[in-house]
Amino acid sequence: MEIPYAYKGREQAYLKHRLLETYLERLFMIVGHHQKTICYVDCFSGPWQEKGTDLEDTSIARSLNIIKKCRDGLAGEKIYPTFRALYIEKEDKPFRKLNDYLTGRKRDGIDAKAKHGSFYDLREEILSWSETNSFVFFFIDPTGWKKSVEIPTLEPLLRRPNSEFLITFMYDFVSRTVPQPEFQGDMQDIFGIVPDSQGMLPIQREKYLISLYRENLKQIFPAGGGQPRTAYVKVQKPTKDRTLYHLVYLTRHPKGIVEFMEASEKLELVQKKVRSLAKQDKRVQRNGQSEIFRADELLSENGEDHDLTGVKEYWLTRILSGRKYVGMHEFADMIEDTEWFPGDFQKALGELIKEGKVRNLDAKRARPVKAVNFEKGETLERLQP
Repeated sequence: MEIPYAYKGREQAYLKHRLLETYLERLFMIVGHHQKTICYVDCFSGPWQEKGTDLEDTSIARSLNIIKKCRDGLAGEKIYPTFRALYIEKEDKPFRKLNDYLTGRKRDGIDAKAKHGSFYDLREEILSWSETNSFVFFFIDPTGWKKSVEIPTLEPLLRRPNSEFLITFMYDFVSRTVPQPEFQGDMQDIFGIVPDSQGMLPIQREKYLISLYRENLKQIFPAGGGQPRTAYVKVQKPTKDRTLYHLVYLTRHPKGIVEFMEASEKLELVQKKVRSLAKQDKRVQRNGQSEIFRADELLSENGEDHDLTGVKEYWLTRILSGRKYVGMHEFADMIEDTEWFPGDFQKALGELIKEGKVRNLDAKRARPVKAVNFEKGETLERLQP
């Protein structure tokens, strides 16, 4: 694969924008069938580190391109929801670039506006612009965490019904701040408690903190219309084996969780390739010697090296009583509970069926790719104790 030149040195932004594009397209094509107005709000839009004059390496251009694609696709089905977009930027120079860009894209026929000011100060104006009956997707992508991802900051938006959120949780910054006594009040606002991660290994600490944040988000998110659900994808530093941030997704719909994690699953291989190429570039620059093979060519395309033992054991535990119905809600529960990808569950179940340990009572034949049709809902039976 080739990383676009504009993203060289900003590989993490490329991954974030790929996920945003992939999920937004799925989401808008689904909700477009039953929502009259769809709003997209980018609360920290920039542009900041763009290299191209056309802003194609920014979330601004990529989101507008997806909105246009979905509007045209739905029109092809004779479905005509209204799409609106709002971009918030605080700094003067980026705002001028943003405003000029949106002016130049008026030919797209999308109601896209820019607001000059801080997200924190403009929250009520954002809600007013969103209107009561619209579906709203909030993209909250700050470079830090102050006055951006704390629950009291997000609460006015979180209490809005008919909304979904994608939040960039800057774990690398927050994790270094957690132990500092002077920031305990801020940590209380983020996590709901002052976290105590003393004695934890790094991987345990990360899981503990991101779980606390997700649970704290769900305490505010309105329950009407379905239980609040969260999922996330981890984005690592391009050349270091360390988490830079988590992209935390918040919804009230089980299908949203499944769709988001399917999009994230596709991103997983892309991230491995992007990081392998970034590390290779760094080695070449350091050693002054090129390598025979491209690093991304050595990675498996189908995840054959992925150990599914834990996933298989989890399935067997879920079917412990003998039979288990798996529909959309149940499948979303499993994903949210474990943070595993849908493909992991399907592959693991397929192996269990092949091994004669589980049977799908509603399947006429074994399906190696989609071992359970959770959208329709099927019943699984455990054959071995």
